[in-house]
Amino acid sequence: MTDLSFHLAPNAPWIALLALSLALGGLSLWAYRFAIPPLPGLARRALPALRMLALVPLAWLLAQPVVERVRGGDTRVVVLLDRSRSMDLPASAGGASRAALAGQVVAELKRAWRGRAAVEVLSFASRLASDSARAGNASATALGDALAALGASPSGARASGVVVVSDGAINAGEDPVAAARALGLPVHAVVVGDDAGLDRALTGIDASARARVGEATPVRVRIASSEPRGTPLRVTLTEPGHELGHATVIAPGSGADVTAEFRPLPGRAGLAVWTARVDSVAGEISTANNAREVAIEVAPGKLGVLIVSAGPNWDLAFLRRALRGDSSLTVTAVARERGGWFDLDRVRAAGLGPSDLRGQAIVVLDGIAPPAVSPEFDRALAAFVREGGGLLLFGGGPPGLTRFENGALGRDLAFDLIGGFTGRSGVPLPTPDARELLAWDDDPARGDQAWRAAAPALDLTPVAAGAGDRVLIAGPPHGPPILFARRIGRGQALLVNGTGLWRWSLAQHDELSPERGRRLWRRIARWLAEPVQGEPLRVTPERRLFTRDEPARMFATLQDEAFKPVAGASVDGDLAGPNGTTRHVRFEAAAAGSYAVSLDDLPPGTYRVSARASRGGRELGHAASEFAVDRWSLEEARTQPDRATLAAIAGASGGQVTGARDVGRWARGLETRTLARGRSESTRLWESPWVFGFVVGALSIEWAWRRKRGLA
Repeated sequence: MTDLSFHLAPNAPWIALLALSLALGGLSLWAYRFAIPPLPGLARRALPALRMLALVPLAWLLAQPVVERVRGGDTRVVVLLDRSRSMDLPASAGGASRAALAGQVVAELKRAWRGRAAVEVLSFASRLASDSARAGNASATALGDALAALGASPSGARASGVVVVSDGAINAGEDPVAAARALGLPVHAVVVGDDAGLDRALTGIDASARARVGEATPVRVRIASSEPRGTPLRVTLTEPGHELGHATVIAPGSGADVTAEFRPLPGRAGLAVWTARVDSVAGEISTANNAREVAIEVAPGKLGVLIVSAGPNWDLAFLRRALRGDSSLTVTAVARERGGWFDLDRVRAAGLGPSDLRGQAIVVLDGIAPPAVSPEFDRALAAFVREGGGLLLFGGGPPGLTRFENGALGRDLAFDLIGGFTGRSGVPLPTPDARELLAWDDDPARGDQAWRAAAPALDLTPVAAGAGDRVLIAGPPHGPPILFARRIGRGQALLVNGTGLWRWSLAQHDELSPERGRRLWRRIARWLAEPVQGEPLRVTPERRLFTRDEPARMFATLQDEAFKPVAGASVDGDLAGPNGTTRHVRFEAAAAGSYAVSLDDLPPGTYRVSARASRGGRELGHAASEFAVDRWSLEEARTQPDRATLAAIAGASGGQVTGARDVGRWARGLETRTLARGRSESTRLWESPWVFGFVVGALSIEWAWRRKRGLA
């Protein structure tokens, strides 16, 4: 079968050309209306016709006409069969799976088009494949990618039509509508699954990534239901062997979400995996989306803060007030008075020794060096910091920060002095690197304004920041820093240069400045409590919770004693799963000192990875980490088929859409011209030598005939 079509260039002035054609036709008749010399009847009719056949086509060539010729031949239809995990859902409540119904659809299409079209079946999930075993990851539906890959494949080059058999639950890849339009073939769609049915689903969980033992942690669970408005929905939050809470919410109707709120109390430190679940109901399409998990890192109880001061002062008073207002901190403050130590909170004498460092996360030294407490305390404090503890050092008055150059931490806290510096005060200038840590306000503009209004620090010691120091607040130009951090082993020390910092919270025309100041020191305390990587090897998951649809990626970093990355090592580990089995994993080298591994097809549960790094037969370090895999799947989250998306794909490409139940009648009634689109060839007539020859030939015959009759 060959179809021809004729069209002009866009915006061609066809009305003007039609008028011109009539004028040329009239001119051709007028040219031969004379009576002398007489012409035979054949010549009187043929000569105007020849001139008209030459001039009128010549005028219409100005409109750049094109002839499209659609060549027939074997009609080939490619059926794209969805093999993603959502096709395992039932096609209707209590019915067979969508995959089984899709198989019946393909068989019906082959029967209906037998003798009319050759049918080729290709499967797809996360990518296009020739069979379901190679359809990519079944945990994603990427129809757009499949259509794009089809256009670049031999099957696509031979195809004259495409039929997509799917539930339309597309959740990955490029835009399928644009891909169908770019394919240049009619893309028909067969929707598999009923769009009416009862279903409850957890659409999301909002929770903090971190929590603390004994402190309430807000968890918000979002639920959607196809049930009528006003239906009660019972939601529970559990951990293995224990219910953390339950709530009853009311279905909002129309597929909208409703939120259930919980405030569980974590009972132990480590990785907590909590499961939110909405009760199932009889006749539900699927219960696979009724539960979701959330993973939260739970830190031990309150952070201990020990403040040791040479004596009461305004900076100490403000710091104590700020830290005591944080419920996550336990603050103990002692000051030296009359040769002994005095507990500032209990107003009684207190001892101070190495045992007081147990359970502490941060030690604050206010104008006093560790050896001044005791040699034992000095050595214990050095070990405390190198093992990951935080150290906050207030230099106080003269000699300022140089007082800390003695004792067990003397080499770690040595400073170079700035020669020629004579100033004793400096306006605080936070560095861009510390903008997040030192934010005075949630609004960056208000925060910057508050810092510009902050009072200068007094009694600055002319010390220079070391090469590895991180300056958080700079001082006067070419002068000493006011606040800078230094890493010591696994811990870090934050050094405060000068006095009068309590005045930062007394900015004029800002009644919120005291609260901003308190929030600042609380944030600094929590930051100091986080140990830096001091162990040679550290293993961290990309996330604490993965869905079963995605690979679990883990990263390892390896460094030497000088905290420099170590390349060329072997990093191996053991992965302990929820069922007690253990498998070997190997991290592959990435960037210098960085290693990664991707773990696929892990069943749901909590996993622990124990890794070891070695090079040349020598172990360089070991580390462990935990993560969890959720039972929830993106493919199973949407139980309703997406007919609208499939209809948009068909509409953009000139195809049609139908349901799986009516596919036989639809396929038999579909005309071949609608089902498939033949390959077309275009001929631009204004460039065709045949048209040129026709015009020249007609004019030549007319001219020769006129000469023969003596009219030339």
